[in-house]
This record gives sequence, structure tokens and C-alpha cells, in this order.
Amino acid sequence: METRGKYKGRKENPPNPDGRPLTYEEPKKRRNLSVTQAGWEEVQAIAEQYNLSVSEMLERLARGEFELVRKVS
Repeated sequence: METRGKYKGRKENPPNPDGRPLTYEEPKKRRNLSVTQAGWEEVQAIAEQYNLSVSEMLERLARGEFELVRKVS
């Protein structure tokens, strides 16, 4: 993995690109997704219930810290 600046040559992982410390063993990368306005507002509301950003909520979902439960209609 290439490092830049003051972290060059250090063995530990550099911080996230914006300078925040790493929460996981690797820095996050910017991603892009498409979702309707209503869908985005709902995702934000769910993340807010857990005092998380949408990014962190998706990270935790992917790592198995949240479960998706399908509604039966």
C-alpha cells in the first residue's frame, strides 16, 4: 500500500484521507450510489436512530453488526 507525506515508511496504517483515525484495519474509500430522495431520507433516519452516519451504518451492516429483516406483507 502506498503512503504519502509524514506516514511514509511507517508500519501502521495511515489515517483516513481526511485525517481521522482509522476505525477499522483499512482506510475508507469514497463510493458513489444512486438512490431516490425518499430512500435516502429513510436511510438517513435509520442511521440517525443509532447516532451513526450513513457510511458507518453501511459499514457495520456489511460487517454483520446489523441484521436486515424482511417485512412480511
